[in-house]
Amino acid sequence: MGGRDLAGAEVKPVIIVGAGPVGLGAALELARCGLRSILIERNERTSWHPKTRNFNTRTMEIARGWGREIYDELRHLDLPPNWKSPIRFLDSVVGKETGHVVSKGFAGAGPDLSPVSSVLSSQDMLEPVMLREIKRTGMVDIRMGHELVEIVRGHEDDATSVEVKVRNKATGEIYKLEAPALVASDGAASFVRDFLQVPLDGPMKIAHFINCYYRADIEKYICERDRSGILLFVSNSRAMGVFQPLDAKGRWLSQIQVPEDQWSTDIFTPERCVQWVRDGVGVPDLEVEVRSVGKWQMNAVVGRRLISGRILLTGDAAHMFPPTGGLGANTGVQGMHNAIWKLALFLKGKAGRKLLQTYETERRPVARWVADQSYHNRQQVNKLGAISRGEVSADGMGPQEVLQATRRYGNHIGLELGTIYTSEAVVADGSKPPEVEDAYTDYVPSGHPGARAPHVWLDRGQERLSTIDLAAPEFSIIAGSQGQGWRKITEAAGRHAHLDMPCHVIGDGLVDVESTFTTRFGVSDTGAVLVRPDGFIAWRAHELGPNAARDLGNALTQILS
Repeated sequence: MGGRDLAGAEVKPVIIVGAGPVGLGAALELARCGLRSILIERNERTSWHPKTRNFNTRTMEIARGWGREIYDELRHLDLPPNWKSPIRFLDSVVGKETGHVVSKGFAGAGPDLSPVSSVLSSQDMLEPVMLREIKRTGMVDIRMGHELVEIVRGHEDDATSVEVKVRNKATGEIYKLEAPALVASDGAASFVRDFLQVPLDGPMKIAHFINCYYRADIEKYICERDRSGILLFVSNSRAMGVFQPLDAKGRWLSQIQVPEDQWSTDIFTPERCVQWVRDGVGVPDLEVEVRSVGKWQMNAVVGRRLISGRILLTGDAAHMFPPTGGLGANTGVQGMHNAIWKLALFLKGKAGRKLLQTYETERRPVARWVADQSYHNRQQVNKLGAISRGEVSADGMGPQEVLQATRRYGNHIGLELGTIYTSEAVVADGSKPPEVEDAYTDYVPSGHPGARAPHVWLDRGQERLSTIDLAAPEFSIIAGSQGQGWRKITEAAGRHAHLDMPCHVIGDGLVDVESTFTTRFGVSDTGAVLVRPDGFIAWRAHELGPNAARDLGNALTQILS
């Protein structure tokens, strides 16, 4: 059974288009919020090509919210720690190493900042785990081999539902679906975005790549030379590109940059890719089993709109980034996470259209910033590679520029955890967010409204958990050790707003293991924070004052309007 609205009627399933990481995540997040969905994917199965290969710290925090079973299954896919750094520049894998960049960020933020670790794997391995969890929920109608062919209605500003036409590719049958909303996660060549005629802002056709997935025992040569790493850039007269380990057990992905006039799998056939791999490794008789060859175009663009009526654009349908640490997929999942709880409360009648609109207000600036930073970082690392190979001098790159480039690539904890939202879904308290030297790399935990709720280790009986785990599908209150008075206030506020809103009091069944709660959240022992379903702080009370009930009620009214 799905969730119900305030009148007691069951909310009809939401349509999700696209079963990549973002679409699969949307189905899991809707299920977490108690809503059913219909998942439409034009292919017969999840991805057979590796594509993205990084679920970063923040994305794994989101995955932890879907259940410990899926989190543990995803963690099992991770690369060995010694393969997560550094980035190396080489003549060939067995040739001269011309330089390297330490990139500790791929290993995750660490236990002081998060309860989770990042996962370096590949999309073809990650998606089946997500699909298994979707099936376990029993909340999703999965329709593989079905494609969206027409949007009949639902994109209008005053739309009250969505109607689409879908084709069963196996039978050719075209049928109609009606839903209260549609989440478009249908990738870079999004049918939905094109139908809505949403302009893309930013540079396009920056570069063109052939993407080759294969098996080869390259590890043998790497281990002999102690050259493990997350990215192995090679450059010689026959091969220029990057080698990316997928499991440290023989599965590899290579990105081969080519001129636009050679951007074709008819030109870069499996046979040509085999030769390229041999030339890049520097072993002429290396056995290479090509599994698939694809192509992609590098863009740094963001959709001018993310919402049209009752249709939401997410993932690559909403934005596309240069490949600097899997930021496209991770930003897509994190944007979806921002959107779904708002959509769920809107469809249940517990929130107004304004809250839903804050998905665009909050996430579009983040996407623009990530796109710009990714583009800049790629240019800087390309310069470092050219300098390391002696192709250009470092004169054109000042010391500060070199330092920033070496610090940034892969080291994006600030970008992952330091986002701070400003919108009607956040109630300001007059404080300022912490200052950092570089918002891309640096993160300071903060209870500032609009920030991600900081990680604090907690013990509940024999269970070790985090404040991150206390985010609930319909808000939650976390109060200090002398904040027992918040329980009645929370119960009354939740009842008034029709929210299932738990109250957690530190010290009351929850042990603050390192005694850091009040410092990290910026509250007294009687203070509290209102945590949104996406784990961000919506409102903060430094102490339990005489007007606490009124203030919490006003905060919820503002947010849910």
